[in-house]
Amino acid sequence: MRTDHDAAIAAIREDLLSAPGATTRGDRALVLGGSSPEGLRDFLEKVCHASYKVTEEDITALKGRGLSEDAIFELTVVAAFGIAYERLATARMAMASSE
Repeated sequence: MRTDHDAAIAAIREDLLSAPGATTRGDRALVLGGSSPEGLRDFLEKVCHASYKVTEEDITALKGRGLSEDAIFELTVVAAFGIAYERLATARMAMASSE
């Protein structure tokens, strides 16, 4: 099922992967694919599955590992987009199978 929003969603995805940033394109692609760079798995899992539980302590711990606020922000946005994209695809498949 295609919608009017597909082009915008694809453009956002492309920008997340290709734009210059504080993180590498490879790390962003890894996160978008549902994996995580070394030492970030627990944080990114929390972002994707229980974002309401992310605390200032989580951010402080990541900063303590040497990540900048920009890097944390970028990976958080990519993870949130990735899980949203995954859920959209799942919903579309469910809708298509019920037709």
